[in-house]
Amino acid sequence: MVKQSGTTRINDDEWYTPAETADKIAEWLATTGNLKPKEAYILCPADILPDGSESTLPQALRRRGFQNIRVTRDLPMDALFADYQAGEVIVTNPPFSLLCAFRKWLYETQTKYCILSRPDTVRGFPVIETGSSFYSTDGRGVAAAWMQNLADTRKPVPDGLELGNCADCERKACPRNAMTGHWTPGRPRKLYGWCHAVKHGINGSWCQQYTTNGKRSFSRFFDESPLV
Repeated sequence: MVKQSGTTRINDDEWYTPAETADKIAEWLATTGNLKPKEAYILCPADILPDGSESTLPQALRRRGFQNIRVTRDLPMDALFADYQAGEVIVTNPPFSLLCAFRKWLYETQTKYCILSRPDTVRGFPVIETGSSFYSTDGRGVAAAWMQNLADTRKPVPDGLELGNCADCERKACPRNAMTGHWTPGRPRKLYGWCHAVKHGINGSWCQQYTTNGKRSFSRFFDESPLV
């Protein structure tokens, strides 16, 4: 995946999930995620490591009691040739260099998932318990959250945490995309930064064109995301 720290970028897909984080995800899936360990079918693609062993995610799922787990090396990205069986829930920490094609496949097939994602990448709701930063097994950190479409995790946001409001946007039209293409600026809609959005379960929709005082802001997240 791509690490961002200030203005420094390091291209690297080798960010492995610590066992502690994998255990939190497994526990979340069995509780808040409403997956029954004896009944759910889970696919962990891209979870065979270079040495041929399994990643920490399928191991954690088995420790939690999940019985129907399939582990592969490749992300499903092609509608005709994807290694995917109907009804499987995808749980993985994907290589972010492949995420655009993987994301498109997820949306087109309406597959259920719980995956690690950078900001502005995958729609859905965050797993609040794992926070807005991800730390690899080697200690490196990156802004990322586990996004999923299994449960609505939104909760009330205290006043004063917003970083803007669509009512103040100076654009004449909203960006034409699946999230904002049917809107017009000037209507009240609170916008939040990444950390507060993840903390309150609302970071699955975003705008990268919020403009005030003639300047465009960094991505802002808002509460308008249905389960996808």
